[in-house]
Amino acid sequence: MIELRDVHITYPGADRPALDGVSLSIAPGETVALLGPNGSGKSTLARLCNALLVPDAGEVGVDGMATTDDGRLWDIRSRVGFVQQNPDNQIVGTVAEEDVAFGPENLGVPSDELRERVGRALADVGLAGFERREPHMLSEGQKQRLAIAGALALEPSYLVLDEPTAMLDGAGRAGVLETLARLSARGVGILHVTHQLEDVLGADRALVLSRGRVAFEGTPAELAADPERAASLGVEVPSFLVMVRALAAAGAPVPALPADAEAVVEALWPS
Repeated sequence: MIELRDVHITYPGADRPALDGVSLSIAPGETVALLGPNGSGKSTLARLCNALLVPDAGEVGVDGMATTDDGRLWDIRSRVGFVQQNPDNQIVGTVAEEDVAFGPENLGVPSDELRERVGRALADVGLAGFERREPHMLSEGQKQRLAIAGALALEPSYLVLDEPTAMLDGAGRAGVLETLARLSARGVGILHVTHQLEDVLGADRALVLSRGRVAFEGTPAELAADPERAASLGVEVPSFLVMVRALAAAGAPVPALPADAEAVVEALWPS
């Protein structure tokens, strides 16, 4: 389990803490959504989870290992994969398989096992057959899935993703979200940092940060059901969910929390 307990952190020269007394836990197989406006502390919290940052006060632990323990950094970062918003910032290989192999190869994984890990990770993200493809020849969605594969090759127990769909079109976004759903079903704990409530409607829990503090903790459904409160927290409820509330109030047979607008259409006009 990843555990943050009463965490505080302030950047040098800042006039307020980036995080101010935040607590959070992420269990294996659990998907936690982290939302909030720019500057709320989302990326800071994400980086605390695998010791890219350490708190000024409070504690961060990964499966009982403190992130302040320099002797456990490799163990922690092997268990907590990290995926950045822009995949170009973490793709280092000249072809896909080299990029995915980079992390485990640097951990000394034997060559036979390395090949198995690379093949498995690429298959997990739907890029089997792309082993020799050059990253610059991939779409943005495929690049993001390649970055996820690179993290998966470390065989992490947890995956932290900092706005992984922010730069993607609809098809790319759908591919990444489908990948995350499969990984969660396999028992990988996921922290999904996002501005888009629509991307995390299936999450187990949602946390909203505001000025470094927890302003909401509950389920995505609870947040989606109260657009006014969500807006006050800097979270926009998807327009199709606002429409669903109006349709439900009028007696239409719509699902309470559809995944997307297509699900609403299917409920109203079954194929």
